[in-house]
Amino acid sequence: MKEIMLPYVLICWLLIKLGVIQWNLKNAVRMVGLGFFIAFLLFTSHRFWSPADLTDSTTVKAPHAVLSPLFGQEIDQIYVTHNQKVKQGDLIYTLVSVDSTEQINGLKAQQKALVAQQAAESEKMRALQVSIENDRRNLERLETLDDFASQQERDDLSAQIEANVAQISAYEAMIKSQTAQITSMQAEIDTAKWQDSRREIRAQYDGQLAITNVTEGSRLGSMHLYDTNRKFVEMRIADQSYRYIKPGQFAEFYVNAYPGEIFRGRVHSLTSGTGESMVSPLATPQSVRQHVGNNQSNHGRTVVIEFEEPEGYDIPIGATGSAWISAEKPHKGLGFMDIIGAATIRLKALKAYFYAI
Repeated sequence: MKEIMLPYVLICWLLIKLGVIQWNLKNAVRMVGLGFFIAFLLFTSHRFWSPADLTDSTTVKAPHAVLSPLFGQEIDQIYVTHNQKVKQGDLIYTLVSVDSTEQINGLKAQQKALVAQQAAESEKMRALQVSIENDRRNLERLETLDDFASQQERDDLSAQIEANVAQISAYEAMIKSQTAQITSMQAEIDTAKWQDSRREIRAQYDGQLAITNVTEGSRLGSMHLYDTNRKFVEMRIADQSYRYIKPGQFAEFYVNAYPGEIFRGRVHSLTSGTGESMVSPLATPQSVRQHVGNNQSNHGRTVVIEFEEPEGYDIPIGATGSAWISAEKPHKGLGFMDIIGAATIRLKALKAYFYAI
């Protein structure tokens, strides 16, 4: 913030060097006093209407997925390395099989046996149907002979037809039962295949992995996949600026990874609650000393800034810097206050070159 006063200091120096103003105690007090007044006025006003993060805690973040938390499962093979960028569907690692393959093969063998049994019973049904048709024709011929054919022969053929029809009905019931068994086994096979596919841990989206902190044979741990297409910036503001910040307001930020360069974004939202607002779920009451210790200083809150990454840039997740927001102002004539926020961030961005020293 003090760099904003450099033009005022330069003007005062030129006025003295050119002899416009005589350097004496009276004029010195006036210049210094006016400088402090301007600095205080500008600093106070810009903290409300063009707030900048003077703590340099603005951070680039991204949502991430925890890939298959491992509790008792064992990693078989890992196909990625540290900080690798992956595409959606890329194989990251596999888990040791839990006999799902053998289960699938066993169910398929049972299915095959039932299908073969169905085919055999269908052949028997067709043979019985042929026999029934022949017996019915014979029965019709015997009935046409009337007195020349014995009643016993007709009764035997009728009984044989009825027995074959009953046998066909039994075969049909068996085939239906076998079909139901095959359908049930197919459901079990699909479930086993789904469980087997869960052994392959793949990227749900294009992103970047963190440090590979697990290895083959591990039974505890996980890997994190960051969604690099949904990066955002989290910036701290003082609580006094809260009512002037609205979603959609213009914002700028820089990060130390790209010193001297400014990126633009828009306010997405303000944090509705901070960690200090959390209430312990335990039944014991919070001590007054703990409450005072946690909240005696001014915490402020954070603002989420959404931005589109410029082409050719790869802003690293976790990079820190500073940002400012063009907040709501009581009068449009105060729009010039944005110059202070913008200038503050640009001066910080230039100073970022010296942070590496």
